[in-house]
Amino acid sequence: MKVRESFLPRLGRLLFLLLGLWCLIMLLPAMPVHADGAQNYYSYPNYDASANGYIDLMRYMKKITVTVNGQEYTQEDLQNLSDAGTPLTLNVGDTASFNFRFSLCGRAYNADDPTQLDEANSTHVTYVNGTTYLNGSSVAPGSSGILDDSSLMVENRSADSSYLRLDIGWLLDLCPNSSDLNIEYTDGTVSFDRRDNYLYVYFPNGIGNDTYADPGYFSIGVTLGKTVDYIYIPGTDGYYVPGTGGWTFRVSVTSALTNMSGAITTYGDITVRKHWETGGQSHPDATIILHYTENGSQKTSKRTLSGDDATATFTIRSGMTDCWLEEDMSGLDGYTNTLDVSNDGKTYTFTNYSSKEFFFSKRSATGTDELPGASMKLYCLSSDGSETLIDQWTSGSEPHSVRLYPGRFLLRETIAPSGYAMSLDIPFTVSSDLSIKLDGNTGSLDGDTVIITDKPLTVKFAKVDAAGNPLAGAVLTLTDKTAGEQVDRWTTTSEPHVITYQTESGKKLIAGHTYVLHEESAPNGYQLAADIEFVFNGDGTIPGHGYYTVTMQDQPTATPTPSPSPTPTPTPPTTPGTTPPGTPPETVQTGDSPLMWVWLVLGIVCLCAAGVTGLYYYRRSCIPVYWRLGMRDE
Repeated sequence: MKVRESFLPRLGRLLFLLLGLWCLIMLLPAMPVHADGAQNYYSYPNYDASANGYIDLMRYMKKITVTVNGQEYTQEDLQNLSDAGTPLTLNVGDTASFNFRFSLCGRAYNADDPTQLDEANSTHVTYVNGTTYLNGSSVAPGSSGILDDSSLMVENRSADSSYLRLDIGWLLDLCPNSSDLNIEYTDGTVSFDRRDNYLYVYFPNGIGNDTYADPGYFSIGVTLGKTVDYIYIPGTDGYYVPGTGGWTFRVSVTSALTNMSGAITTYGDITVRKHWETGGQSHPDATIILHYTENGSQKTSKRTLSGDDATATFTIRSGMTDCWLEEDMSGLDGYTNTLDVSNDGKTYTFTNYSSKEFFFSKRSATGTDELPGASMKLYCLSSDGSETLIDQWTSGSEPHSVRLYPGRFLLRETIAPSGYAMSLDIPFTVSSDLSIKLDGNTGSLDGDTVIITDKPLTVKFAKVDAAGNPLAGAVLTLTDKTAGEQVDRWTTTSEPHVITYQTESGKKLIAGHTYVLHEESAPNGYQLAADIEFVFNGDGTIPGHGYYTVTMQDQPTATPTPSPSPTPTPTPPTTPGTTPPGTPPETVQTGDSPLMWVWLVLGIVCLCAAGVTGLYYYRRSCIPVYWRLGMRDE
């Protein structure tokens, strides 16, 4: 009896422990499980600028664009032009500006009172690790506050106190003459100081109130000084916008246009020569000017040349710098000149031609008004077939005028306005009598005006069945993949769907862009067709699709073939109470996991054991009480 009394309590405690373990196991599936412990948060270390060095402004860069001839281009814009075979082309000596947008803080300010913080529109973050700013203020771990990168720069009232800088070494490589840099910014409270290859950003009025623009914006204008195929701006992963990497701009910078001046790179005697191409007509004297710098002063020297092929000599002495030549064209209205330099850099030949003003009119093939937005280039053709760019422009509301001399020329459209295909090259000749004629069947003439017409882009979409017959009732969409937008949606009929110039919603077709034809829903009885991707060439043709027609074919829906009914197998007689041979044992699928039943049985066992143990303790504790109440004798 004593053994049983000592054994049962232990058994009870064990069963209670099992019951608790069972409950814990049953609760685990309901607890949330995180696949990883990664968290996204802003965290800044205890930054000591004097110990850790400067902060790269590229870390805070949000966007960079390039502006040329008043038009701003993004990376995507320039890449699209390059993909279309019409890259943006500049010449050495042309100007461009690089536009930078950055964000230094997450504070927003009231539009009516820029000194009053706008809490609702500010960027709020939780500083998981906490931080101590350079200005001495601190944020405890887990506290929320406004994102404030500007604290890394304290007051920052001078370039000397600025720990924020931008590396412009890549820019100086494009623009060796640092005096050609021109920095402009939209917010007067931001300033820049250039030292060596860096721009230091500072705030003359301090940044205690953070009243500067967010995002910040500034531009650097440059005069391009070298030929490149593209411009690359190195970047770095950032605090504000991580993973920026670098920026690549597909801009082609070629050799400079032919001009009427020549830089001199040798010392000693140089010869200037004057040649006239005027068809035997008389001409005035020519004046050649040498510009140079000596003892810090800019000076000039002149030579007058009379007659055809006349020559003169200049002596370039040591101490003369920035030497260059030009012809004084005063009084030579009606003439155009060119300059050729010998290989040894000792002879400079100025050739003058009788010239005349000609006009170039860009029009639509369907109208007579000027067609703005076309990029045009004019080349002079040499006897060896080489092309020399002499002018470029973007068509506007009036014809463009150029003064030309006798020779052969080529007019080329490099970018067509939206909705139009580019025209073919137009070669032409200006004769010695200054008359003009076309050298091919492209373009047309109206007096001294060359007319360049662009055809509207046109595409047809034919929906057909497997036999090639028109198929109505399909819903199709057309998406400009290059621009990333849907431009048209329609339901097919027995006739092809035609888009000329623009869709009914006003979306213009664009030469060089890639388009995707997609079937949204097929007619009853037909399967959805695969997407068709196509591209407009610059001339408006569509490779792989003749006659400007894109055909999409639908296949009929497959009809399932009924399978033959199986022949029933005779069932042998069975004895009552027995199972026919070959019959699997009957099972019931409940859909519940067998493991669940194991836990349930274990739980029931634990509960029963707990009940038995409880009854045992109840009897041990309660029966002696009954005895005290006089029930023992009974």
